[in-house]
Amino acid sequence: MLGSMNKILAFVLATLLTATVLPLSASADATQDIPSNAVASGVHDSLVAALTHADLVATLQGPGPFTVFAPTDQAFVNAGINLEDYDTPEENQTLGKLLLHHVVSGAVASSDLKDGMMTTTMNGDYVKFGVGGGTVTVGAATVTFPDVQASNGIIHFIDTVLTPPVDIPTTAQATGIHDSLVAAVIQADLAEALGGTGPFTVFAPTDQAFTDANIDPASFTTAEGKDTLSDILLYHVVNAHVPAVNVTDCMIADTYDGHSLAFSVGDSVMVNDANITMTDVIASNGLIHVIDKVLTSPTDTPNDVPRTAQCDGNHNTLVDAVIQAGLLEALQGPGPFTVFAPTDQAFADANIDLSDFDTPAGKEELARILQYHVVSGVVPAADVSDCMTAPTLNDLQLAFTVDGSVMVNNATVVSTDAFASNGVIHAIDKVLTPTDSPNDVPRTAQCDGNFTTLVDAVIQAGLLETLQGTGPFTVFAPTDQAFADANIDLSDYTTPEGMDELANLLKHHVVAGEVPSSALSDCMSTHAIDGNPLSFTVKDTVMVNGATVTNPDVSTSNGVIHVIDKVLMPTDTPNDVPRTAECDGNYSSLVSAIVQAELLETLQGDGPFTVFAPTDQAFANANIVLSDYDTPEGKVSLSNILRYHVVAGSLPAANISDCMTETAVNGQPLSFSVGATASVNGATITATDVPASNGIIHVIDKVLTPTSTPKNIPTTAGCTGSHDTLVAAVVQANLLSTLEGEGPFTVFAPTDQAFADANIDLAGLDTPDGVSLLSEILLAHVVPGVVLAADLSDCATVQTANDFTMAFSIGDEAKVNGATITQTDAMASNGVIHVIDTVLSSPTVTPNDLPRTAQCTGNHASLVAALVQAELVETLQGDGPFTVFAPTDQAFADANIDLSNYDTPEGKDALADLLQYHVVPGTVLAADVENCMTATAVNGQPLSFSVSDTVMVNNAVVTATDAMASNGVIHVIDTVLTPTDTPNNIAATAGCTNVHTSLLAALVQAELAETLGGEGPFTVFAPTDDAFAAANIDLAALDTPEGKQALRNILLYHVYNGTVNGADVTDETKLRMMNGNDAVVRLTGGTLSIESATITTGDVIASNGVIHVIDAVLTPPENVEDESTSAGAADGEIDWLLYGGIALVVIVLAGLLVARFIGRGSDDLETIQPIGGTDTLAAQPDAQATAQATTAATYGAGGTQAAAAQAYQPEAYQQAYQSVAAQPVAQSYDDSALDAFVQEDPAQAAATFQPVAQAAVDVQPAQAVAPQ
Repeated sequence: MLGSMNKILAFVLATLLTATVLPLSASADATQDIPSNAVASGVHDSLVAALTHADLVATLQGPGPFTVFAPTDQAFVNAGINLEDYDTPEENQTLGKLLLHHVVSGAVASSDLKDGMMTTTMNGDYVKFGVGGGTVTVGAATVTFPDVQASNGIIHFIDTVLTPPVDIPTTAQATGIHDSLVAAVIQADLAEALGGTGPFTVFAPTDQAFTDANIDPASFTTAEGKDTLSDILLYHVVNAHVPAVNVTDCMIADTYDGHSLAFSVGDSVMVNDANITMTDVIASNGLIHVIDKVLTSPTDTPNDVPRTAQCDGNHNTLVDAVIQAGLLEALQGPGPFTVFAPTDQAFADANIDLSDFDTPAGKEELARILQYHVVSGVVPAADVSDCMTAPTLNDLQLAFTVDGSVMVNNATVVSTDAFASNGVIHAIDKVLTPTDSPNDVPRTAQCDGNFTTLVDAVIQAGLLETLQGTGPFTVFAPTDQAFADANIDLSDYTTPEGMDELANLLKHHVVAGEVPSSALSDCMSTHAIDGNPLSFTVKDTVMVNGATVTNPDVSTSNGVIHVIDKVLMPTDTPNDVPRTAECDGNYSSLVSAIVQAELLETLQGDGPFTVFAPTDQAFANANIVLSDYDTPEGKVSLSNILRYHVVAGSLPAANISDCMTETAVNGQPLSFSVGATASVNGATITATDVPASNGIIHVIDKVLTPTSTPKNIPTTAGCTGSHDTLVAAVVQANLLSTLEGEGPFTVFAPTDQAFADANIDLAGLDTPDGVSLLSEILLAHVVPGVVLAADLSDCATVQTANDFTMAFSIGDEAKVNGATITQTDAMASNGVIHVIDTVLSSPTVTPNDLPRTAQCTGNHASLVAALVQAELVETLQGDGPFTVFAPTDQAFADANIDLSNYDTPEGKDALADLLQYHVVPGTVLAADVENCMTATAVNGQPLSFSVSDTVMVNNAVVTATDAMASNGVIHVIDTVLTPTDTPNNIAATAGCTNVHTSLLAALVQAELAETLGGEGPFTVFAPTDDAFAAANIDLAALDTPEGKQALRNILLYHVYNGTVNGADVTDETKLRMMNGNDAVVRLTGGTLSIESATITTGDVIASNGVIHVIDAVLTPPENVEDESTSAGAADGEIDWLLYGGIALVVIVLAGLLVARFIGRGSDDLETIQPIGGTDTLAAQPDAQATAQATTAATYGAGGTQAAAAQAYQPEAYQQAYQSVAAQPVAQSYDDSALDAFVQEDPAQAAATFQPVAQAAVDVQPAQAVAPQ
């Protein structure tokens, strides 16, 4: 055997010697095993020799694979290894262990090595690799040539022999920096333990660390000290092989004595709070990691709370938040703390983005949230009990629920008791919102202990989830005693219907929203979630619906609880009517009035009542001062007013309809209007259906005055059903507020049919002008004041609101302005309505026509009867206009006119002619009449007017003027006019020419005017003013008795007693003039003359004669008794004396008459009181035109005669009244409407006429009415 070994050794040595002389690259042979390659390398002779000496060549020639870290020969030299020193089996075993410490089982290429990697060599010890800077190290050796491939492995050349490690204490001692540690190990009797098999990993504090910790091992000499020292030292030992490469952040390792070490891997590696300054010092029985602190407090929880949370892996957001909020140092403090740690998912669910809190204020808020998750002290899961609470770091409360699972507030604890060095962590699934009331309403009640029944009821009624909701809620919580007092047995509510009823009962105790007791005030009310109200009384105590609040403001997470001593029964009317009114705050006056009127107890009764409640402002507006009613009588009056606001029974707004009426408890009616708003008696209902326990309240804006007529006029009309158009018209015309005013008014209301018949289209009047017209029409139906049917009489008139006139006809039917009054005395609060069948669409101040106007005077019965008999009524009811000179009944009597004498066709014609002579076409007002004016009556004959102190027409005095009618005007006269073509006598005719002023003056001075106003007939040869001037007659000089006698003689020489027309004159005609002298009238060459004067205008007809105008004053002969007088004169001497006597009498009478005419003037019209307007009369053709034309044709005109004639031409003669011409003469008359106006019996008809004075209507005062 020995011989064989020698041969092999010789072979190896020979091989090695051969290899040394060859380059390494040539010597490496992947087909050869490791020893052969080592031999061939030329640098591993010592290694090969050692392998041979240790009998390991065969081992390394085995199949492997092996990785050999092959020290070079120089390495062996450096290590001072001498094989001769290994000549014993033990020594050889040591050598073998040394060599095997260079061999790793398996093929490990250099590319497989990682920095810090450790592996076990074939001797059972560890080696550690270093990779960096292009260099690979193994232990203390550097790999100088790697990856030499062999058939059974890989060889890496190294420059140092690797020494197998010794045990930990020996290794530590050899470092020179662990003397205190080694001393402590020895002192604690741990040298043998730590020199044992292991493996151990020791975190070895340096000597400086022991110094810093003030630990002197020599001071632990006692048994207790040694035990303490042992505990400290063993806390640095992990009973396992923990290389640095295996250390990860947050890793935990159990120590030798069963405690824990925690690791942090960042820029540095820490164990607990000590830095690892050197790692992986390999010992034969483990590893040493050098640390800079003594781990003096053995613990099972080496990490503090933040680190524990961080290392959990589920609390990254929490840790980031702690750091951002500046709480890290606090939570690393001594504590202890109990942290309820939301997971990362919890933060995500809460949508918390830490970037939103990256401001000072945000960080402060974030800190507040996080502090709410921390309880001071250690609260392990075992200590948590149901309903327990715990204060947080920010002095708020956490609440716990233990029921199968554990909850804190509304978060579930998903893992418990993660202990830390300074506390404990419980992981939760929600981020907690800071609150001082963490429990929700049901949980708060449950944990109180006095609300077991309430909580059971909530669960039974299926309301638990609702009251656990977000809320907030305000719960008025009856105690268990309150439920007992109410005799509520939950077993009675187990059916579906029962549970619904129970739920409704409970909901009546819950208000949506948070209502603290500080927010409650007296009379406050709010609605529970069942929809019914809760009413509060806040006095010395707080009450809700009669239940006393015994403990207010119990805070919860979703609301507040107020403890009450009674179960509340659901009702929608917790307060009675007076209390409801009192609590509104707007009815102080009403409530005070109810108390003063002693109606409080009544209105607190069962009812039900409906109260229309005026506000305080309404009482103020009504000027009601309660002190004015503080007497027995006043209280009675006040009671009546208040009871007028109350209806017995419930009358909700939905039951109120337009035009409805209800009887108040005082027995009088209330009237309702419903449109855009609802009103009662004109008071607007501003709020409806205010419920009370015994009735209902509707709020109104006015105090109601008790009345039997509550509706105003528009409302009354609107409610008839037949005046919709009228009401719409009133609204359109902006008259609604007027007719809703105080009034009073009397309205004659046309029906809808009346409007339809009148073809009034309101849409067509919807313009400014249309509205104005509509307003005028409507106001013509309104009379200020109250006019009842009983006040109306036939022929009565009233003035409308817009100053038009209404005239009434009362017979079998009552009529106003032709419209039939179909219904009377519809009373309203501000007046009365009479219904009519026709729209009075033509407002007028003269509603009566001429016959009706005359009839209603009471003084013209004979005239009206005559019109009827003469069949002229319909004519005078026509459009006209007409001017009627109306003789009074006395005038008819004075004229001895007996209508029965005219009751034949001829008589009726005569009567018609007589009456037509009193009518002028057109309107001639008193103001239009001038002196000397004439007008043609409808029978074609002229009327003549004189104006002085009185006005006369022909010979009749006008006693009243301007009685206006719808179709004309009436002037009252005192004489029946006799139709004539010559209404003026000679004196008046001459006076109206304006060319005989001197003549008239002379007649007056000579006292002959009345003579020429006599019956006549006379023929007057009338000198013109120019003639008087040419004759140099000075009237002033003749103003003596003798002068007057001479003047009289001259004037009478111009007058012939009889009628001589121009046609009566032949060549010469001698006339005996009234002074007794003769004068000769001649016709020469077609021209008439008398004596020396030319007749310039002839045949001017007057009522009592004829006038011939002459151009010179006639001079009487000197001797009127001349003997040369014709024989006829002698024979007529006696007759002349007789005529002279008569003439003297006539002269006296005529003088008076002329004086009367001369004294008149147009200014005297001022004494006539006009009644109406200013219509004018059209000028009519002069009735004398034909005669004058004939005279002109006969006599011609020329020279000075033409000037005199000019005053008598028709045009000139009529100019005094041409200026007022306006209307043509009516040419035909239709009397067929006679019977429609008067009764058949004229006497009976006349009997129905009343004097105007009897037609006055008694009306109440009214306010002025103006169109709106």
